[in-house]
Amino acid sequence: MGVIGDPIAQIMTPVNINPIFAELGADIVCVPLHVRTERLEEAWKGLRAIESIVGFGVTIPHKQQVLRLCDSLDPLAERVGAVNLVRREADGSLRGYQFDGKGFVGGLKREGHVVAGRDCLMIGAGGAAIAIAFALAEDGAASLVVANRTASKAEELADLVNAAFGRRFARAGAAEPRPGQLVVNATSLGLSPDDALPVAADGLDGTMLVAEVVAKPEITPLLEVARERGAAIHSGIHMIRGQVRPIAEHIARLWGHLARKG
Repeated sequence: MGVIGDPIAQIMTPVNINPIFAELGADIVCVPLHVRTERLEEAWKGLRAIESIVGFGVTIPHKQQVLRLCDSLDPLAERVGAVNLVRREADGSLRGYQFDGKGFVGGLKREGHVVAGRDCLMIGAGGAAIAIAFALAEDGAASLVVANRTASKAEELADLVNAAFGRRFARAGAAEPRPGQLVVNATSLGLSPDDALPVAADGLDGTMLVAEVVAKPEITPLLEVARERGAAIHSGIHMIRGQVRPIAEHIARLWGHLARKG
């Protein structure tokens, strides 16, 4: 199993999912594969041709780009419009799935945080952000403000979620945290120590929960600043841990079928 992305050095999926494959008795190992955006289609042909690859995770910036390359999409991936797992099906086709949103919310719950009834601010409108927005709405969050460098993308995401759930849950807005909010960084800011903070430090306070999708480093500059200002913090590693077991079981279940067939 691979994981494709650009960059890829930050990826934490292999170290978290490989012990689960071993526990399941699945003869599968997950490795990172650096695929640049301009070579995605070329790499896709190679991945399709290598029949011992049972699937691959998809990380930034490919989660939306791979939609058109998949042979089919799971209903949730199609609804969200982003893929973070591609599995080789029994007939050899490549099908896209989506685990990001449920992994994020599941990670919050395992750490004792409540999503239902909470007002949220999310920075970012890419593939992971879309999945998280759907998951927050599905789990009963009260509201969501989507802030993005390109405002039109934030508006599109808000409209998409509102239409899907039949209520005015999300709106586009500024990256300005308000008391009591769950603040989510759903961008890649934080991968490098030189990155700008996704929100101004002086906007954070002890009433907030600040959460990341960036898993490496586990404590990003944003989380460091948030902790200094008294906010509760939640590392992106919990989103990874929230989805690796379902992904491992999803891959291994079909692997067992293929092993018997072979």
